[in-house]
Amino acid sequence: MCGTDEMEQKTLEKLQMTELEMLKELDRICRENHIPYILDGGTMLGAVRHGGFIPWDDDVDVRMLRESYDRFCEVCKTELDGRYFLQTYKTDPGYRWGYARILKNGTVFKRKGQGKMRARNGVFIDIFPDDVLPDTFWGRKRCTCISWLCRKLLYSEVGALNKSRFTSWLGFNFLNMFPKEWGHRGFEYLTEKYRNTDSPYIRCLCWGAEFETEGFLKKWHMETAEYVFAGLKVPGPADVKGYLSHIFGDDYMMLPPKEKQRPGHTADYIDFGEDV
Repeated sequence: MCGTDEMEQKTLEKLQMTELEMLKELDRICRENHIPYILDGGTMLGAVRHGGFIPWDDDVDVRMLRESYDRFCEVCKTELDGRYFLQTYKTDPGYRWGYARILKNGTVFKRKGQGKMRARNGVFIDIFPDDVLPDTFWGRKRCTCISWLCRKLLYSEVGALNKSRFTSWLGFNFLNMFPKEWGHRGFEYLTEKYRNTDSPYIRCLCWGAEFETEGFLKKWHMETAEYVFAGLKVPGPADVKGYLSHIFGDDYMMLPPKEKQRPGHTADYIDFGEDV
């Protein structure tokens, strides 16, 4: 168990090994059902720079094109190991985000500031769906504006509890009055509108980082290579330099300053269950 703001090394290592379990289960399902995926963000960087987890990293992220993501969610209904739960807004009424998670049953991970959320809780890995991003100026503007509003609406439950500025608190409380389903419907609208658009760009609509707004090259999903992550062979973009430079900049192989070498998901409380 852990109730401190900063994870102790032993707790962080246990968290990483629990997440690795779930990555292995995701990889098993994807390989057996021919569902493509790639490592994402810091997980991909960790594979290239460290051969596994970045030593201070506390999460695992993967990406899938929308068609693969939908297939994965469907297959998990019957093939996901009973030790785990696929969490989406369709499987958990209290869950607000537009991407899926695999949770380990019997665990607890209370992220700081989100302890009062009504969603099921546990140690998790994230699965991000990538949708087509139009390569026209106005198409991108439409995607940016609608997806931004949807993300703010879905985040409003957290923002209403944690924002200290009065204007932010007021804005999120106002948005929190509307059904969260409106946010999900907005994402679905964009997914369907541009699904068959001939564009080389994709993005995760439900994640708001600047590099998402700029878009990813679809070829990074289509042209892949095998990498080793903590002893597990996993797929990632063949053009790993282009992919990681897009997210982290050209100096992605350099370690950040010591003060930035810390977990990104501060937890109020962690419980690994009976197998600790």
